[in-house]
Order: sequence, then C-alpha cells, then structure tokens
Amino acid sequence: MSPDGRPVPPPFMWACEQCAELLWLFESAYGADKAVPDRDHAARLQVTLSRHVAVDHPSEVPAPHTDGCAHCEHYARQDDPRDVVLWAEHRARGLFLPPVAARLL
Repeated sequence: MSPDGRPVPPPFMWACEQCAELLWLFESAYGADKAVPDRDHAARLQVTLSRHVAVDHPSEVPAPHTDGCAHCEHYARQDDPRDVVLWAEHRARGLFLPPVAARLL
C-alpha cells in the first residue's frame, strides 16, 4: 500500500507496456491538484486501464468481492455476457485504486 492508501500495482502491470503507460498517465492525473478543472481525465484513464486489464489480462483480474459488495452481488445475478467485462473491470480497479474509490463503479 502506498502512503496515500492506494495499492501498489502488481508486477504484471509493470511488465505490460500498455498497463505501465496507463499507470504512469493515471498517476499524473490522479495526483493532480483537485482545483484542476479536467478531473474527468483521471476517471477516463481509470476506466481505460481497468478495461485493458479485464480484456487483455483476464487471468489477473481478482476474484469477486465476498464482503457484501453491492456491485459484485448485482453482476453475479446478470445473464448478459457484456456484464462479464464490466464486472471484471469493477474488480480490476482494486489493483490500482484504494477500495473506497475502486468500488464506486
């Protein structure tokens, strides 16, 4: 865990060129002053990074949350195959965001 409560991304993310680039861009955007008007940039980067992990590294996506996560409970009930990627994205966010932020989507 980093000093600000974010997890240290696992080695596979640093070994993947696209993950590493997105992590670097995300770090810059996430650490930006909150007064910067384009906070949407950090949100777009986290969605892009979590989608990349879900699609290109599916074996590295963490297991579903078992602690009453409303999102995991919702996705577990869905039959639409598109929800599989969204659920994986939700779980992948925990690889690089603190739990309070990772569980928002």
